[in-house]
This record gives sequence, C-alpha cells and structure tokens, in this order.
Amino acid sequence: MEKTSTPSSMRRQRGITLLIALIALVAISLGGIALMRMVDTGVMITGNLAFKQTAAQAGDAGTEAAIEWLTANSDQLASDVAAAGYYATWRSSCDLLGTRSGNPQDDVVWTSGGTALPDCGMVAAAVGSDRLPDGYAATYVINRMCDFEGLPNDPGVFCSAFQSSSAGSGSTKGGGSYGQMPLTGTAQQYYRVTTRVIGPRNTESVVQAVVGF
Repeated sequence: MEKTSTPSSMRRQRGITLLIALIALVAISLGGIALMRMVDTGVMITGNLAFKQTAAQAGDAGTEAAIEWLTANSDQLASDVAAAGYYATWRSSCDLLGTRSGNPQDDVVWTSGGTALPDCGMVAAAVGSDRLPDGYAATYVINRMCDFEGLPNDPGVFCSAFQSSSAGSGSTKGGGSYGQMPLTGTAQQYYRVTTRVIGPRNTESVVQAVVGF
C-alpha cells in the first residue's frame, strides 16, 4: 500500500491560514460588539433627548395652569397666596435653580405642600396630573414683578409692567415701565411663572415664562 505524505511547507501554510482566519474572526467579533454598543448608545441618547423634550413641553402645562389661576383670582394678586404658589413680589433673594449660591436655605421648595426655607420663603404648587404626560410631575411658582406686596398704585410699591396709551384714533403705543402704577390708563402687570418638571430616567427641566395680565 502506497503512503502519501504532506510536505512540511503545505502544513505550515495551513497553519498560517488557520491563524489568519482566527484573527479575522476576532476582529469581526470586536467590530460587532463595537457596533452594538454604538447602537445602544445612540438609542439611549435619542431616548434621553425625547424625555427631555417631553419634559420641556410638559412645562407649558405649568404656565397654562398659572395663567388660569391668575385669571380666576385677579382680586387676590396684591398679596401672597402661598397655598397656590403665588407670591406678590419677585423674591430676588431666591435661587430658583439651586445653583446660584452655595446656600441651600435660599432655594425654592419644589415639593408641593413642603415647608418654605428661611432665606427664600417660596413653596411651589402642583400641576394637575391630568395636564401632564404619564410619568411626569410638575410644580410651579408665580412671582408678581414688584418689590413689595400691595396694589401696584400704592405709594412705595414699584412694579414692572406694560403701559399702553392712546396716540390718536385707532392707534395704540406702549412699552415696558417700572415704578408706581398710575390710577388711570391701561397697564398690564408682569408675572413670572417658573415650572419644574420631573420625568422618567431622572429627567428634569425648568421652564420660565413672563406673562402680562
């Protein structure tokens, strides 16, 4: 019986081919893992952006709720109504975001029904859950842009407002003003509404709007 043998050079080539195949397989595996991670990261970033955008949109619900409250309680706007998150002054000492100073006592208490901190004195009111997307919660505070409580035309009460005046038949001119409001004329008082929204994945958004009323 005749025997055949494989030359040593051919055996070496087969060994090198196997080694190259293994290296290629490892490279393909690493590429696949990297691609999966890139896809996962992209999905996570997209999801976080979507949550953030929804949180910002939910902040509009706080502005709408505040405007409705101002409209329904126009006879109470000269003084604080803390239970409704309304404050008749701009409270410049308050740190609305909690990042301006290292003093935690000047922060707004964003939990509805909480206890006001001594260096700020503002507690937020809750936005109804029926106004918000599922999984989101929001609270807001309203600040009348005045330095003291009282009617805008009271002596010593200075406010930011929009003052309009007639300039001939059918035309109106106006502009922002600061000071004691006159007894006559048309003025829109400025109110600042700050809404804090908390959503899934620890999403947090703060939306602020200034409205005239």
